[in-house]
Amino acid sequence: MSIKKIHVCIIDDGICGKEINLYKTIQIRNGKVVDSFEICKNNSHGTGCAKVIVKHSEKKVLISSVSVLNRQCRGNVQSLCTAFAWCMENDVDIINLSLGSVFFKDKELLLSAVNRCVEKGIIIVGAYSNAGYVTYPASFTNVLGVRAFEEKDIKDCAVRYDTNLGFGLFETLGSEKIDVDGMEKTTRWCNSIAAPQITAKIINMYERGISPIAIRNLFGNELLKVNCFEIDWVAKAYAQNIHNLIPEWCKCRIISEDIERSLKIVDTVISQRSDDIKRLLEAGKNIIYIGDDVIDLVSSNNYIWSKYNRIQQIRYNQIAKQDVLEVPVIFIKGMYALKYTYGLGKIFKEKDYHAYSISHAILYELYGITYIPTEITDADKINNFIRNELYYKQIDILLYDISGIDEKSAAKNVKLSPDIVIDATEKYVTISSEYGKRTVADSIKTVGNYIIELLEGESRENDEQ
Repeated sequence: MSIKKIHVCIIDDGICGKEINLYKTIQIRNGKVVDSFEICKNNSHGTGCAKVIVKHSEKKVLISSVSVLNRQCRGNVQSLCTAFAWCMENDVDIINLSLGSVFFKDKELLLSAVNRCVEKGIIIVGAYSNAGYVTYPASFTNVLGVRAFEEKDIKDCAVRYDTNLGFGLFETLGSEKIDVDGMEKTTRWCNSIAAPQITAKIINMYERGISPIAIRNLFGNELLKVNCFEIDWVAKAYAQNIHNLIPEWCKCRIISEDIERSLKIVDTVISQRSDDIKRLLEAGKNIIYIGDDVIDLVSSNNYIWSKYNRIQQIRYNQIAKQDVLEVPVIFIKGMYALKYTYGLGKIFKEKDYHAYSISHAILYELYGITYIPTEITDADKINNFIRNELYYKQIDILLYDISGIDEKSAAKNVKLSPDIVIDATEKYVTISSEYGKRTVADSIKTVGNYIIELLEGESRENDEQ
């Protein structure tokens, strides 16, 4: 009986067919497959990645090439999403992606495409930005993000928790000797070469049905006690007995069928009851636990997110960027603080400002607002975590829902006084800044536009000085 070869797709700038035996090859430009082919150079980046994979793979593989970059090594998110769709249609097992985006507006489209691939059983290996910024899709939980890394006494590969990069596979080789025109050349030391090195290692351990969680555990030689920091892996979720708490703005797709049918079709259960978690895990479900208990259950096959994960994420954050924070800080309080924290983030995004929102309410994590547990009382640890998040995610504005904390303690957590304080009540919103107070009717759009006027006006004044 013949063993089915592992189908590996390299999404890059193309692979030279004279250098690598290709199974399939296509080019995508501006989100569409093109008929006319650009001749791929034998020293293209994609060709180099393919050679690294072939060199280290111990199993039989089929190599396919999807070119999404032009000769200037430029591409766009639409082309990358089309490439992911092609991989699903062509029974790809593993994707090697030595590219990505650090632009926050690309996140949503790429996350949806990635999770569809993973749901179909495709393993995605993605390189982080060499500059260290949060990179899409490498920073997604469902992607095996790779970074070249030098660490004393560690050779080969290590699994690390990294607050700005997520759950990374850190490859200590980082460069490679490959043949180009009959001459042996050494590539530069970078993440985009570490990625195919890791891809080859995954090929050698690969079995159909293996999950990103299982692969990380194999590299780490033990079960990771925390296997996710973000809720970015949910395809369909069921809210167990708490539908009235789940926001209409929830970033998870909520299934509201009867419980028996829902549990058959969802991958995730959102629950406030800790005593149900083991049973749900045994049923093969991922867990989002928004209760008060601090749980530290371990799973080799399913994601578990809870207060414990965020506490650990903040504790793992050892190194803080010491640069002076120059982003505007906006405190939001009052009965409708959540509405404005969420709504202003959307308005700023529409205006191409990347807002980062935080709160001390765990439920708000479901809105895409980062939850900061009150169990952590060390303001320095909180500040270090926030500082890293702002730097590595390239944030423009910090929104802080302080409805559950006093203003003095909030300022201590960020080590900054707010530039703007918003008090959102039932009918009116008061906006306080160095320019005085302004009260307007309850309207997120009006408040958002006024804040943008304030911030852009201040920016112009600074430029003129």
